Amino acid sequence: MLRQLARWYADQTRLAAVQSGNPVPSDADLAAVGTARVFALHPLQLLRFLEEAWSARARASQRPSQSLPNSLLFGQVPGLESGIRDDLPLVVDDIYDTATIPRTAGVDPFVAAEWQHLIYGYMIEATRVYHIFRRVLVEYLHGERLEVPSPETHRWLRTTEALFYRDLPSGSIAAITSVARPDLEATRRNAYWRLFGMDLNHGLEDGRPYPYVKAPAANTQFVQKLEEMLREGWIGKMNELNTSGSRPTDDAAIATYARDLRDMLTTRRERGNLSREEFVITPMMSWFHLVVETDTSVVVDLKANATSPEERLRKIGERVGLAPHRHSESFFVLGPAMSTLLSRIEAGDFTQSNLVRALYTSDPTVPGALGRDFLDIVNHWSIATGRDMKARPTTVTERTFAPIPQRETAGVGANSGSK
Repeated sequence: MLRQLARWYADQTRLAAVQSGNPVPSDADLAAVGTARVFALHPLQLLRFLEEAWSARARASQRPSQSLPNSLLFGQVPGLESGIRDDLPLVVDDIYDTATIPRTAGVDPFVAAEWQHLIYGYMIEATRVYHIFRRVLVEYLHGERLEVPSPETHRWLRTTEALFYRDLPSGSIAAITSVARPDLEATRRNAYWRLFGMDLNHGLEDGRPYPYVKAPAANTQFVQKLEEMLREGWIGKMNELNTSGSRPTDDAAIATYARDLRDMLTTRRERGNLSREEFVITPMMSWFHLVVETDTSVVVDLKANATSPEERLRKIGERVGLAPHRHSESFFVLGPAMSTLLSRIEAGDFTQSNLVRALYTSDPTVPGALGRDFLDIVNHWSIATGRDMKARPTTVTERTFAPIPQRETAGVGANSGSK
């Protein structure tokens, strides 16, 4: 959601330039402006933005916990608005565009906003970005081993500590810690386990597994079904243009796997289960993704300038003595791509044989074709797991991995028994 907010700020800058007749900045400059605008917001503004975004989720299945009434969200009580709506007067696809339109039962007028799937949070967290930036925060707040931060980085440090490394006010929609669940990381891991049957690929820093409640009701067959669907989809991709000979594509099998996955996911989400946790986790991880997506002030101050998120994260990890996962590049690619795929699976986009070609085709005439996203998922899932999605399996798919050298487990679906 916060990466989406940065894009809205970039769009506002671009549209304002067009409207005034000024030169339009480059995409890179627009991205930098958008990110800087997000990082310049006060922590209370961002908390209020999350309240506004939660209120915009009109479907009961997306918003089981009550939101603040509009009288407290949009201007009737001075001082309670985030002020972000006024920053985006030209952007037509933000959550504020139709904020005054009455909602009809079962209809969400805020369809243009990008709601990330929980899998996005899992993939970004698998890079170890959260733990690396916790060390950055500790270094800056407890000493001067790192260079003196710029004013922009000072603001980022305050916001990061305020929103992501402490308990939030009890009335906030983002406050998901309590006596019943005091450990935020354990809450995140519990959500990943329940929805995907997967643990993170790292545990405690001393190598022990991270302790959390591992619910018995979990989608432990999720990885197996997903990989079977990816393999069948790859066969479809490779045989899409065949005009002669055999065509082993099995669209019916793909549709069956898609239905199985949809059933698993929607069962865990029944009546809004995990919706609030997802809403909190994905903006949190998007905040850290955003800081390494470009050469932000934090990256520059840490002397970690680079051309990719994974390389910036690697350099920052070196500064604080904690290496990111060796397959961080794949996790950064998989996060947004898998979010799109699983959101569409849950929506039922691939549950019929006549619909599944959109999964694997790059044909722009096919409505809703995933195109490049599908290839990225196949390639980077193979890299992250060490299991080739382009080959037929010869054994039953394993869901967990044994530790590999340097006490780091493999990528997706690993247990947390190693550092």
